[in-house]
Amino acid sequence: MPGMRLRPFRLGDRSEQLVETLLSAFAFTTPVPRQEDVGADFFCSLISKEGQLLKAGPFFTVQAKSAPEPVIFQKDYELNWVTRQENPLLLCVADRAALAMDVYSTWNLLCGPLYRKPTRIILLPGTSGATWPGVGYNDDGTQEIHLGDPIARISVSEIFDDPKVEQISAVLNEWLTLDRRNIVSNQVGMHWVVGPLSYKTGQPPYEDGKGGLSVYWHPQNLDKCSANLGRVVAALDLLYRHYLTATEKANKPWSDRIEDLQAVLRSHWDLFDEPVKQFLSQQSG
Repeated sequence: MPGMRLRPFRLGDRSEQLVETLLSAFAFTTPVPRQEDVGADFFCSLISKEGQLLKAGPFFTVQAKSAPEPVIFQKDYELNWVTRQENPLLLCVADRAALAMDVYSTWNLLCGPLYRKPTRIILLPGTSGATWPGVGYNDDGTQEIHLGDPIARISVSEIFDDPKVEQISAVLNEWLTLDRRNIVSNQVGMHWVVGPLSYKTGQPPYEDGKGGLSVYWHPQNLDKCSANLGRVVAALDLLYRHYLTATEKANKPWSDRIEDLQAVLRSHWDLFDEPVKQFLSQQSG
């Protein structure tokens, strides 16, 4: 509109600018042009320091928000997009009055669609579910993903404090690593999600102790699970063959483990995929 701009749009723009400024303290940050905006506002690479070098680290995406309001995905293409992320997605909520932002991890987002197909997904920053891992299932197919407390709160007053920035980077690195492991495991057919049973803002996910595990299974996953089993068996077979001493191989517990591994090879051979079969055949030949 020539000569004007809607006030809500301008407030949103300023929130994005604040988020970008705060992100730039600990991540290489690339804003997504509005013409190319399909859900993520920033593509980022976490920064680590090595002397005078700033090294690019794990990649992640960011959605910037002006308030901790529910984020809703309900159209098919929206659900496909949010449930098939290949990089960790962080939700950064600007606090313009305090010149700060709260950072929320979406690590438990996978738990909903792995359990059942959703008709709608609602991300709820700042709220906790009744049970771990914080996913609520409604009768209409809606899944409420409670993101819990922010994993970090970052203010303008902190972003020029090198020790504080390094601390924030270290915490975020732990959360991004957790999320990426879950994403990769799911993509290769190991349908489980690990995460903290509890945590505090500004601390790594497992600082307070124990983590939890949610495992999801379905008959259609048999082929992928069998292929993964073959790869694990092949790796163990290599280790047993080449890195155990003759004495270890001949005595318990390793002698029993080798025997059990061979039993798995025989009983599951027909379920392994061809690359694994060829590899194991070459090893035994």
